[in-house]
Amino acid sequence: MVTPFENEALVVTLPRGQSYPIWVAWGVLEDLGALLRRAGMQGDPFVLSDQTVWGLYGPRTEKSLDEAGYRVAGTFVIEEGEDAKSIENWRKILDWLVRLEDGTVRSMFLLNLGGGVVGDLGGFAAATYRRGIPFVQVPTTLLAQVDSSVGGKTGVNHPLGKNLIGAFHQPSAVVADLATLSTLPDRQVRSGLVEVVKYGLIRDEEFFAFLESRLAAVLSLEREPLGHAVRRSCAIKAEIVGQDEREKQGIRTLLNLGHTFGHALEAATGYGRLAHGEAVAAGILCSAELSVSLGMLAEGERERIVKLLERMGLASPLRGVDAERVLDAMKRDKKFIHGRNRFVLLEKVGKARVVEDVDPGLVERSLRACLDSTGS
Repeated sequence: MVTPFENEALVVTLPRGQSYPIWVAWGVLEDLGALLRRAGMQGDPFVLSDQTVWGLYGPRTEKSLDEAGYRVAGTFVIEEGEDAKSIENWRKILDWLVRLEDGTVRSMFLLNLGGGVVGDLGGFAAATYRRGIPFVQVPTTLLAQVDSSVGGKTGVNHPLGKNLIGAFHQPSAVVADLATLSTLPDRQVRSGLVEVVKYGLIRDEEFFAFLESRLAAVLSLEREPLGHAVRRSCAIKAEIVGQDEREKQGIRTLLNLGHTFGHALEAATGYGRLAHGEAVAAGILCSAELSVSLGMLAEGERERIVKLLERMGLASPLRGVDAERVLDAMKRDKKFIHGRNRFVLLEKVGKARVVEDVDPGLVERSLRACLDSTGS
């Protein structure tokens, strides 16, 4: 359930009774410390960030925390990129926390300032240190603001697959400053917008139509359309997480539209060649192709999806990708149960469902069709 919160925030309400606010606004980083006080955060923050983000927003973050009476106990800055979401860095962060924590720290929380890599890595460190400590997400990329910062999925990558090691651990608050998106490269904006498109595809046809009509304005980061896109995405994610926090009922699984193909493409091509959103875009196209092959989705609906992704520059052929490697990587997908495949497929724009035991031949043909014609 999502209910209004102060300053136009949303509240994620979980089945166990826990709840936390999501603030989405322009310039809200200036009020970070005050908002964390309002959210009831106590103790000393340990800040995790990456090199670029810390250079851009570190001083502002420290100033806001200091003005609210927080004492920053330490900062840990990692390198940028998906390679940083590693077991090695997770262990380094735990070592750092152990060394810094002393008798003067009566309580503590971790503050993750950065994109999805920082949020996932820091969230997993918070989940595992002392059997779980509070943490706050301060996402600075579009992808992190609309997806990974909300919902409590944390983790690191393994050489054999993405996010194979992780835990559910909900944040205590999410503070998303839309102004930080102005420093992103265009590629990252488009990559993040893929997750926004996903929300329209699985839950809200009207929102998908909004993206069709206002795509240029959203890509240009115009305040009103961008704010609506991010807030509506967070609202849909919060509703789904509130209904099925730990993916036991199949509702939250819908959020994985495009990710089964997408994660396999990332693994098969080597993390870094494709941005996450680019891989998910290719995965969405593969899923739409498979949905048509199964008679679930009308061809006209598939064309609508292809056209929007084409306008985003994310429907070009994926040259040189080995389909066999992608299929092999897909077998290790966490959503597969006892070796049975499991896909999120589309019935129409705005409605998706989980389908199990899909004919492997159809899966392969759909993948090869996308690699040969449309992809990310």
